[in-house]
Formats: sequence, structure tokens, C-alpha cells
Amino acid sequence: MTSDKDLGMDRAITRRDFLNGVAIGVGGAIAGRALPEISWLAATGITQDAPGYYPPALTGMRGSHDGSFEVSHALRDGRFRPTGQSVVTGETYDLVVAGGGISGLSAAYFYRARVPSARILILDNHDDFGGHAKRNEFRPGGRLWIANGGTAGIESPFPYSKEAHELMAALGIDPVALSAEAGRAADRSVFQGLQAATFFDRETFGVDRLVVGTPGGGRGRGRGAAPGETWEAFLAKTPLSSEAQRDIARLETAAVDYMPDLSNDEKKDRLSRMSYKDFLLNVVKVHPDVIPFYQVRTHGLYGIGIDAVGALECWAYHYPGFEGMRLDPKATGRMSFTARGDATPKPAYNFHFP
Repeated sequence: MTSDKDLGMDRAITRRDFLNGVAIGVGGAIAGRALPEISWLAATGITQDAPGYYPPALTGMRGSHDGSFEVSHALRDGRFRPTGQSVVTGETYDLVVAGGGISGLSAAYFYRARVPSARILILDNHDDFGGHAKRNEFRPGGRLWIANGGTAGIESPFPYSKEAHELMAALGIDPVALSAEAGRAADRSVFQGLQAATFFDRETFGVDRLVVGTPGGGRGRGRGAAPGETWEAFLAKTPLSSEAQRDIARLETAAVDYMPDLSNDEKKDRLSRMSYKDFLLNVVKVHPDVIPFYQVRTHGLYGIGIDAVGALECWAYHYPGFEGMRLDPKATGRMSFTARGDATPKPAYNFHFP
């Protein structure tokens, strides 16, 4: 049986040691060169133990260092070999958390709540805690401006667990008050003069072109649509082929039941077993030139394209093609947690920055 000592539980690892020591050693072994953000910090003279070191105020490209994914995969596959010399310090921890994002910090919080005297070590490969929910700060003209460093809103708070609600309350987050504030911000015309646009890149569409006024805000039925703009008028300004323009207009405006012989549950089951790309090509029968227009639409939420995201997931997010299928507005077991939250009828999603 592996002992705590074998796992390194007896070794003291400070935040400085982890970021400036272990990370550099691993990154050098894996990537063969210094880590970009560590090099950037060194070049600017900013070190973690320097007076005034404050990650939210830093600029530049910061994030996971080169080699992070390779190390994770090596650990998964049993190929990782530590490169540093172990030092016995005699220190122990009651809990070691890998990752200082919301989940990791929550784990430490709830553990400390139950065991107030617990010693907890949180490891992270970034320069700040919070994970995707970290913050950025700017002081133009001496005035403090706070912006989200990643996470834009509180996603689907209504099906939250009892523990999640307890954490929000402990942090002083009031969803009802936040929703009201977001509504007031919208009433102040924060979005006045703004509208959605679609950028067509040269590598994919043969020309770099920004077309303003995407109907529906770019997701079929979102905010930011150009008043009175039709899909036909918008598409005529794009570099898309005539076949693609025709089928996109049909996809976005027609209400067709593409599975008329199936029940509601059978439709959802069928959709859960195909990608959105397959749905468009093989069920809706769009021209192949249509796919590049939608391919990256899911990148913001999933980090992958529609060739790897299920059609049922896209139905939950109101992507085009499902208007005429009369699917019951409720979640099924073959959906991700976030998609299940979006598919379940609930109050409007206002828990976000304006």
C-alpha cells in the first residue's frame, strides 16, 4: 500500500516553490524551454514574493503554461517521472487539493468548515486562484475598473444543490439582487448602438470580411439582432456560396419536423446519439458549405466544434433546426448538466455582468 511519504505528503510545498520551482522543472523537461508566463514575469521583474505582487492587475497573455496538458496526460497514462530531488520536511496536510478554481476552493472551504483545525494545501498551475472565475483590474485615469477574467455569469443557479446555495450565501452573493441589478443595467441602455456581427476569415472562407447585423444576434435567436434585418439580406453580404445562403436561410427560418414518425422521447434519444454537424448534414440535408458557418459556434461553451457536440445539446441552447420538431421543454438523462439546466423552463438568465 502506498504511504503518505511515498505520495510526498511529508514535503512542504509553498505557493512560490510550486509556481517558480516545480512548474519550471516540469515545463523544461516537457517543453524543452522556459515557461512563457514565468519568462514574462522574469523579464518584467515581477516575482511572486515581490512587494505589491497582485495577479488581477497584471496584463499580458497569462494562463496554463506550455506543457500542462502533456504533464496531465503523462500522469493519466502512468508515464510521468518526477525530476526534482525529494526533501523530507516532516510537514503534513489533512487535505491536498489539485486546482484552485471554484471547485477546489469550495472543497477546501467545506472541509475547513467541518474541520476548523485542518491544514489544507491547494496546488494550481496559474498565477492566481479562482480558475476561470478570476478577475481583472484596470485603473485608467486612476479609477478602478473590474472585469471578469473568464466566467461571465452564474450558470443555471436554479438547480443548484443545497451546498452550492450555502456557498453563495456565505460569499454574500444574492442571485435575486444580482438579477435586478443586471436588469437595471440593461435599462440604462448599456447595449445601445451595439449589434451582433459575424467575421468570415480568409483561411476558412477565402476572404477576411466582417458582416454587421447578424439576425438573432448570431445564435439564431439571441440579443443584438439588427432591426428589420432578414437572413436573406444578411447572407447576401457574406462570402458564402449561393447553396450555403439558401440552406442557412431555410435552416434559420423554417419550422420543419425532421423526424415526424418518432415520438418526443425517440426524437431526443436519436438527437443525443449524433453530433450537430451530422444533424445538419444528414437530417436537415444542408449543403456542406453551411458547416463552416456554424462549426465554431460551440467553441465558447465547449471548446470544441459542432462535429463533437451532440445535437440534443444544441437543441437545449436554441440552435436552429429544431423549431418544428415540437420537443418537450425538459431535460433528459443523455444531456450535460449545463444543457439540462438550459432545457428546463426557468426564470430568465440575468445572473451576469451587463
